[in-house]
Amino acid sequence: MCPFSVTVQHVPDRELGPLLTRLAEAGFDNPSIKHVDADGAFDAAAALARRGPLDLPEDWRLVQERERESYRWPNGRDRYRPYRVFIGTTRAEGAVQIGLGETIRKNKWGRDRKYVVAFLSSGSPQQPLVEFVAADDYEQTRELVAVIRGSDGGRRMYGVGDALPAVYTGRFRTQIYNERIVHPGVWNKIVVVAREDDDEAILNHALIQSRRRYRT
Repeated sequence: MCPFSVTVQHVPDRELGPLLTRLAEAGFDNPSIKHVDADGAFDAAAALARRGPLDLPEDWRLVQERERESYRWPNGRDRYRPYRVFIGTTRAEGAVQIGLGETIRKNKWGRDRKYVVAFLSSGSPQQPLVEFVAADDYEQTRELVAVIRGSDGGRRMYGVGDALPAVYTGRFRTQIYNERIVHPGVWNKIVVVAREDDDEAILNHALIQSRRRYRT
């Protein structure tokens, strides 16, 4: 029997989450999703740039878990177990999917450390957004840290004297990188701090950073 490829056009934002959940339950867990503007043209970058950083989802939902996912970086390949895909709804973007992959990287800042990497993704890892790394006291606190970029409107990290965007002072816990990871060469930069089970904080930080990326 020959397989079929099915396209469903112009799904309203409010209906996309339930539709993806039903598809995942039926075993179709890697759909291709495109945002369309009023004229029907795909423009995800413009959608991200239009929205403000305080427009964050309150309804992040786990829609699928994938096995044996990986992503090749310039200096090697990560293998993620687990790799989970979440969907949240915002006013400007509509439904947004972000994947979280967990891995252990060898000899990072002097030891093997847990990483949680967030990807803009409708299935397998696609566009990396942020990396959360285990703090030195991870075994006691289960806390991870991730740098905040965008102080120059691009990739520059925020230093001790820089004013953070209001969303970070109001919605996140922050510290200095070298207060949580002590090792030669560690940056004196501001990081987001999140427990490994605080999916909402990790996903929201990734979403905010994706907006910085698309604006530039």
